[in-house]
Amino acid sequence: MALLDIMDFQKRAENGEVIEKSMKFDVKWSKTLRAAADKHGVAYTPDSMVISDATADGVFEAAVELLSTCGIYHNGTFRVIAMTEQEVRDTAAHYNAKPHVSKFGQGKDRIEFTYRKQFDKKLPILAGGPCGVIGEEWHDPYIRSFVKEPTNKAMGITGGIEVIHGHSAKAGTLSEMYAAQWECEQIQRICREEGRPGMHQGLLCTASSAAASFACIDDQNENRRKTWNTQIGIHIIPEMKIDWNAFMMAKYCQDRGIEPWTSCVSLTGAICRNGGETAIGIVCNALAQLAYGHGGMVQMFANHLDGTWSDHETQWAVGAATRAFERHVKNPIASVCAGIEPYWRTYAGMWQAQAMTVSNTINGMAYVWIGGHSGLETRLVGEVMEAILEIQDPAEAEILMKKIFAKRNEETIKHKESGKGPRHFKDAYDCEKCIPKQALLDDYNKVKEELHAMGLKKLK
Repeated sequence: MALLDIMDFQKRAENGEVIEKSMKFDVKWSKTLRAAADKHGVAYTPDSMVISDATADGVFEAAVELLSTCGIYHNGTFRVIAMTEQEVRDTAAHYNAKPHVSKFGQGKDRIEFTYRKQFDKKLPILAGGPCGVIGEEWHDPYIRSFVKEPTNKAMGITGGIEVIHGHSAKAGTLSEMYAAQWECEQIQRICREEGRPGMHQGLLCTASSAAASFACIDDQNENRRKTWNTQIGIHIIPEMKIDWNAFMMAKYCQDRGIEPWTSCVSLTGAICRNGGETAIGIVCNALAQLAYGHGGMVQMFANHLDGTWSDHETQWAVGAATRAFERHVKNPIASVCAGIEPYWRTYAGMWQAQAMTVSNTINGMAYVWIGGHSGLETRLVGEVMEAILEIQDPAEAEILMKKIFAKRNEETIKHKESGKGPRHFKDAYDCEKCIPKQALLDDYNKVKEELHAMGLKKLK
C-alpha cells in the first residue's frame, strides 16, 4: 500500500474545514478522544506497568478513530487536514506489512535496528546523546563524554549551544544558522578525534528553522552533518497542530534520503486527562506524521503539564503507545531514559532514568536517544537495559517496577525538599580530562548496587 503524497497535505491544508480558533479544534479533539477511550476500553491502570495486548489494541483503534474524525490542525491556514479512516489504516498497514529497518552511521559505527516486542530478548540500541542548553566553555567535554563512551553506539541527539562568540542561537535569524554550523563543525571534529567519524549524531536540534537545518547538511563538507548521520524534526505539536516548516522539513528529508525525526509527544493533564488518553494522543500523532513524513523510527514521549516526566503515569502512556505500534505498525520506537532537568546528573535523576529504562525496555523500546546527561549515565542505562532482558516473567517484572518507581518517587521528593538543583556538568566531570568526578561515580555505583539488590542480578 502506497503512502499519501506529501503534496496532498498542502491541498488539504488549503482547502479543508476552516476553524478560526484552535481552541475549537481542541474542544472537538478532546470530546472525540474521551469517547474513543471509553468505546475501546482504554484506561490507565496505576497498579500495572506491563501493558496487555487488549490495552494496546484499544489504544490503536482509538487513535485511528481520533485521527480520522479530527484530522490535523494547520496553524497557518486555520484549516483541518482531514484523513479518512481507510487512509489511516493504510498508513499503518504499509509499515506493518514490511517492518522498517532504521539504518544510520558508517563503518564500525553503522547501526541497524527494527522494532522490538514486549519482553524481547533483543537489546535496544544505546544512542545516548548530549542535549539541553550547553555553554561554549564546556561544549567539547560534554559532547566528548558521549562519543568516547564505548558502550554508546550512536548519539540520538547532539548539541544545544546557547551562545557562541556572543551570538545567541535565535531561531529564524542569522545567528541560528551561525551557531548551528559552528556546532556541527565541533561535533565532526570531536568524532574524528575519538576515532568515530562514522558515528550517527541523531536529531539536529540547534537549528529548528528549515533554512538553518538545510544549511547544516552537506555530504561533501567534513565540517557539516551528513545525510547518513542526521535526523531532522518534522514535528506535529501537541495536540495535533502543524505548520509549513514541518512539511518543508519532511519534503527535504524525502528528497535527500534522510530518515526524519518522527517525534510524537502528548501532555498528561491538559487535553489528555490521564495516561490512557495520553497514549492514544501519542499514537494519533505518530500515525499522522508517518502519513506525510514517510519516516521510519518513531520517538514516543509523555510529560505532565508542569514539565515533569518519568513517573508511573507518563511511562504507562509511553508503554501503551509503544505496544500499540508493536502490534499494528511495527516501526522501531525510540524513547527517553533520562531524568528531569532539576535532577540532572544527580542520584535522584539516575533513579528517574532507570524507572524509564526498565519500563521502556520491557514494553518494547528499540532505541534510547537520551540516556542521561553524561557519558557515564548513558553507560548505566545500557547496563540496566541488558540486565532487564533476563526478566521474562510479567509478574516478576511488575514486582521489580513497583520497587523501582517507589524508589524513584522517594528520591525525587528528597531531592526537591533539599532545595538542591541539578549538578552542573563541570561539577560532574573533569572537563580537561573528560572523565567523571568521584561524586558522580559514587552515585552511579550506588544505583547499580541497589538495582542489583532489587533483582537485576546481572548488574555488577
